[in-house]
Amino acid sequence: MSEDPFREGVAYHVRRLVDHVPSMLGYWDGDLRCRFANRAYERWFGAAPGSLVGTRLQDLLEPKVFAMNEPYARAALGGQEQMFERHVRSPGGDMRHIVAHYLPDMVDGRAVGFMVEVTDVTRLKEIEAALRAEVAEHQRALDLLRRSEAAMREAQRLGQIGSWEWDMASGRTRWSEQLYTIFGYDPGEPPPPADADRTQTYPPHSMALVQAAVVRTMKTGEPFALEVEYRRRGGGGGWIEARGEAVRDETGCITGLRGTVAEITVRRQMQDVRLARDVAEAASLNKTQFLSRVSHELRTPLNAILGFAQLFEIDLSLTEKHRAWGGLIRSSGQHMLDLIDEILDLSSAELGQLRMATARMDLAEIVRGCLVQLSQVAEAARIQLVDALPAQALPVHADPRRVRQVVHNLLSNAIKYGRAGGRVTVSARLGSSEVALRVQDDGIGMDATQLQRLFTPFDRLGAEATAVPGSGLGLALSRHLVELMGGRIDAQSRPGEGSLFTVTLPAAATPDDTSARPQSGA
Repeated sequence: MSEDPFREGVAYHVRRLVDHVPSMLGYWDGDLRCRFANRAYERWFGAAPGSLVGTRLQDLLEPKVFAMNEPYARAALGGQEQMFERHVRSPGGDMRHIVAHYLPDMVDGRAVGFMVEVTDVTRLKEIEAALRAEVAEHQRALDLLRRSEAAMREAQRLGQIGSWEWDMASGRTRWSEQLYTIFGYDPGEPPPPADADRTQTYPPHSMALVQAAVVRTMKTGEPFALEVEYRRRGGGGGWIEARGEAVRDETGCITGLRGTVAEITVRRQMQDVRLARDVAEAASLNKTQFLSRVSHELRTPLNAILGFAQLFEIDLSLTEKHRAWGGLIRSSGQHMLDLIDEILDLSSAELGQLRMATARMDLAEIVRGCLVQLSQVAEAARIQLVDALPAQALPVHADPRRVRQVVHNLLSNAIKYGRAGGRVTVSARLGSSEVALRVQDDGIGMDATQLQRLFTPFDRLGAEATAVPGSGLGLALSRHLVELMGGRIDAQSRPGEGSLFTVTLPAAATPDDTSARPQSGA
């Protein structure tokens, strides 16, 4: 049994007290060996209770950290009190901000060791940084506040928004400068009182809406927002967006109103334009779907008509006149079938349902094939077809059938709208990433207004009044097809000087890329 149980009890309680201190407390002797460490110290290093005693400082710390701490430790053993702070990585891996205090243990004028107090001040530093930021923010807010009145006036001017306040007790109304501008009042005169006649400011239907909204807000306290027509003093007017809310005192009683007025005439006009555009797009989609369904329904009876017309042509029991009539029926039916096919293709493209089977192909070969097919048509129209294509191949990555369809359409148009004795020249340019095909004629040409309508389905740009046949679908369909193949189609023209169409398609990347790859037209 101890000779001094009270003293042992004091040591026990002191140890418990030290172990509950959040700071790391320790004692290191002249050999830099730990002689004492509280639980905070041990927890920092993940050590068991009492296991740090006898450990050397250079064994406890990583070499880099020991190299930074050793000068302070040597100075403390030299009798100099040391204090420093730094960012360190805890054994757990996160970065912490610590403040370390080395206090020499002096015996007979000589330091026999030093006491260590290390405090984790990370949270304090975060609070300090937050406070500094808050102070800086307050300073910025103060600076902004000094300029807020002028800035608000400028903001209201740019946004065409005015503000107002009405005090129920005094009956006074206050307008911002921009509100005077919106309603056309002189800023030098007071705003009209709340009970003033506003029939010059609002049409009757707008006045009724405003009065009802104000009465409702005064009764219920619910804010209001409405768009109404207004009249500007001195003439003019348009639409405003009026907003208001109740103003309450500390007891919750309504003492007045405040709100804003925004000039929205241009916005309303834009909304009307967007609405008209949306309606037009919806109508166009419905039209496209309708044409697609009708075209599918027409194909079945039309195929039967074509079949019987062919039978009439080959039936030798009929007279030559009757067989000629059969040929006329077949020719007209084929024309109608071609038109239906174009409508179906255009409808599928607009609905995103047209599929492509792209492959590496020679554009020059397709073009020359179309030139041969249309040579007799050109000869009958006294149009010279000029092949100005380069001698080498023009490899592109596209759908061969659709490319032939586009080229055939451009050449047919150039012949139809060319002039007798004129020329249609086909040329091309091979670039590093694309191939540009040019179809140029010296025919009637188009003006700027016609160019803007060029790719509109069923719009023949006035040619419907001439003997030139056509449906107005070819160019619209051609543009969709080219774009679905990753290309583009452009047109240039002048009245009386002819037209130039340029089709640009992606160049084939490698010579061995010959596999057809289906792609969605969506």
